[in-house]
Amino acid sequence: MIVENLTVETVAMHMSDGLITPRASALFYVVAVLGLALAAWRARAELSEKSAATAALVTALVFAMQMIDVPVLPGVSGHVLGGAVAVLLIGPFGAALCLAFVLAIQAFVFADGGLTVLGANTTVMALAGVAGGYGTAVALRTFLTHRDTLSPTARTFTIAFTAGCASVFAAVTGFVVVYAISGASPMTLSTLAYLYGAHAPVALLEGLVTGAVLVASAGATHTRLVTALGAAAFGIACILSTFALSAFAANTPDALEAATLRGCDATPSNATPSATTPDDTLHPSRTGDCMARSVHEHRLAGSPLADYTVGGQQGSTGAAGAIGVLITLAVAGAGFRGLTRRRESAARLELPR
Repeated sequence: MIVENLTVETVAMHMSDGLITPRASALFYVVAVLGLALAAWRARAELSEKSAATAALVTALVFAMQMIDVPVLPGVSGHVLGGAVAVLLIGPFGAALCLAFVLAIQAFVFADGGLTVLGANTTVMALAGVAGGYGTAVALRTFLTHRDTLSPTARTFTIAFTAGCASVFAAVTGFVVVYAISGASPMTLSTLAYLYGAHAPVALLEGLVTGAVLVASAGATHTRLVTALGAAAFGIACILSTFALSAFAANTPDALEAATLRGCDATPSNATPSATTPDDTLHPSRTGDCMARSVHEHRLAGSPLADYTVGGQQGSTGAAGAIGVLITLAVAGAGFRGLTRRRESAARLELPR
């Protein structure tokens, strides 16, 4: 598989423009809007000012975690999706909105994930991934309720770990369904097997991180003081982890990207890239029998924070990440507070006498 010099950005379940057909992109925008509308309606009944602030901090945490890529296989990287963490901290409906906020900010601010496929990315990660993690957590919690073989800490970790693993495979399955409905190009059985196999270590990573976060925060909900300190710690951890670890992020294709590039050729047989000729000019479509052959550059690739850098400067990923955490915190905070205020206004509505 020749992938050198092939510019394709399909970062960890983030599909890029052109990966699926325009008709499928429109369809999954509708699916995403309907799913998020239901999530907002249900979350509005559960949110309070206190939980809305926590939800915003969890959203910022998920954004920060998604920035940290680590090697999971030779030549393949991966990162935490965060769906299970959000599910277990703020519930399934808030978690769906949390992932939707993260995906929108990544697409519009950081040119990560295509604009036309934002609905599909939301369907895969915010709906399918969250549903898989939540369903697994509920089923396993029910199974372990009347069993005293595990300590409370071990039970919490087991539930969180399993939910984290399940959420990744649910998102992968969501991608497979979306891509199959699109019918852009066939997915071979070998690519399908590679897709699930390459995501196995990503699922393991997701489970370990989810378990560690839940065990660490298990006692933080017993008093208002601990809750406030825990929420503040999450916010600080987001910024510090982005600064400290983004420099060590793996610079290799992730599991989904590697799968979509299987069979791609770096250059067409009748052209040779040069420093003065843009790659997209030479490649109106990718060559070879691969899923990513029609992927094209993000429309906001020239934006100030594109590719998680500040103005394209090397070594500025940490600064871009910190800015992203603050933007995410502000956007998610406004969104969750907005739902809370609408609910309180409706509750105080009085009929004229």
